[in-house]
Amino acid sequence: MPFVRRFFSSLIAAAFVLLAPHFAWSQVQTEMRLFSDSFISPTFEATQKTNYQFVGAQLKTDPFTDETWKVDISGGVAMGAPLLNYLNFAEAYIQSRQNENETFYFGRKRMLWNELDARWDLGVWEPLFKWNPLAPERQGLTGLFWQIDKPYYTLMLFASPLYLPDQGPSFEIENGSFVKGNPWFRRPPESIRIWSEATAIDYKFEKPNESQIVLQNSFGMKLSFGDPQAFRAQLSYAYKPANQLAIGYEGKLDIGQLKGAVNLQPQVFYHSLLGGDVSYKMDQVRFGVSGTLDRPNKDDIFEEQWTHPVFEDAFLVSPFVEWNNGRWGVSVQHLDVFGGNVKEEGELANPNRAALMSRYPYKQAQQISLLTNYPFRKNRRLIGKLSYTHSDKNSFDLIRLSTRFRISGLWSVIGEMQIVKAGPLTADNQNEIAQFENNDRLMVGAAYVF
Repeated sequence: MPFVRRFFSSLIAAAFVLLAPHFAWSQVQTEMRLFSDSFISPTFEATQKTNYQFVGAQLKTDPFTDETWKVDISGGVAMGAPLLNYLNFAEAYIQSRQNENETFYFGRKRMLWNELDARWDLGVWEPLFKWNPLAPERQGLTGLFWQIDKPYYTLMLFASPLYLPDQGPSFEIENGSFVKGNPWFRRPPESIRIWSEATAIDYKFEKPNESQIVLQNSFGMKLSFGDPQAFRAQLSYAYKPANQLAIGYEGKLDIGQLKGAVNLQPQVFYHSLLGGDVSYKMDQVRFGVSGTLDRPNKDDIFEEQWTHPVFEDAFLVSPFVEWNNGRWGVSVQHLDVFGGNVKEEGELANPNRAALMSRYPYKQAQQISLLTNYPFRKNRRLIGKLSYTHSDKNSFDLIRLSTRFRISGLWSVIGEMQIVKAGPLTADNQNEIAQFENNDRLMVGAAYVF
């Protein structure tokens, strides 16, 4: 959202000013990227162009060093397509080790709150970078973390007065219509039935004050116990704003212009999360099950005239098994979401029409993945992941591929691909994957480290 992106930009600019003196001695890797994004589906119609060129960069510290500062920030500029520009502020934090068992972290940091959420990139616990909704990436929560590590248990406490939601695709509204310039932004309906009249729509986005969004409290804790090389369990709890914003709307019929005028309003809503993970590792095989209970608050956050979403409690569960020998890996996992439906209440609500927003990208799926980290010779390595995701309940198939071939210590060839096959969307079958079934994508490029 535009106001959130501006906050990110200001925060990152301040971070660079503060961190610049330390980058000279930190293990910071800067990578420049040139790549081309192509939409290869014959039915692609989201934008007139099907090919976009990008210049990008990533600033990242070595995750295995004990440096005080840690960052993982990336961005890209699309030539001639400003709505496709992106900035991914995944991590930026300070770590202070008090002793061999106690560490403080301050800033934006990724944590393994719940294995289900991390494996499926659902964005329930941690926010997501969803510039491309078919390939979301985890981002960290922002606040103060206190962690105690003992031989057979780990305790982590978290608290924060700041909230940064998911980063979705960029959009613009011009003359009451959403600009058709970003193939990853799903535009709302261009017509709506208001008081039995089907009309065209003029949209207006009611931007809230930035402090109304960003200044939100959250807290959480997790306890992990057991041997990571054998039996391991984890319990997590958090009370925090949901990483999505609730979208309400109100509308009226302009008799003079025979148009509907619709105002959109985002609001923060809270939920409580309870997660549990159990796993067992035996040699190169690890298997387990992960679950989350997601309970949204039922507070009235919209005024009476706004048609608004009402969120149902949900229970998510995912068993998994994986094998890895250091060079090759295979992972198989299943996901079920019980509950979690969204219905709308208000003057414009219609039970036969899908709600304007959903809580989860899909309700059921199976996934098999092949991973490799294969060395050919010194400084040459193939790193990649190929996954196939299928859903009977939501009627889609998704193939994703990401690769990096390191030619030398400085140069790499990079590539990504997503291919989607999906059934029709209905009021009873809402899923994020099918919304982009015509956005089959191929990206190729080169990267240079300096």
